[in-house]
Amino acid sequence: MGKLTFVFNSEKVQRENKTINELLSPMRKFAEEHGIVETQTGVFEANGSNAFALLGGFVVEITDEDHSFVTFLEKWELDVGGIVDDCIEETLEWYKEEGIAV
Repeated sequence: MGKLTFVFNSEKVQRENKTINELLSPMRKFAEEHGIVETQTGVFEANGSNAFALLGGFVVEITDEDHSFVTFLEKWELDVGGIVDDCIEETLEWYKEEGIAV
């Protein structure tokens, strides 16, 4: 079982004239295409041996497409089998290595 959790900074989202539903839209589309279930708002779960690849694949996809996405999050965690990765920290480290400013 894998779980990808998004917790947004609602003040930042509102300040930038966005909505949480708008920001979750790419994940919801990705989830629909890959059999991932949104069990509660911003919490997506996948079963099977490819759960990490599926959920982690979205993290890579969205951070590559929209560098600002990570700035709207207070918490973004990928939990697979009890091993939890902080997607914010890892994304910001990758951006720093690549010279991407956010």
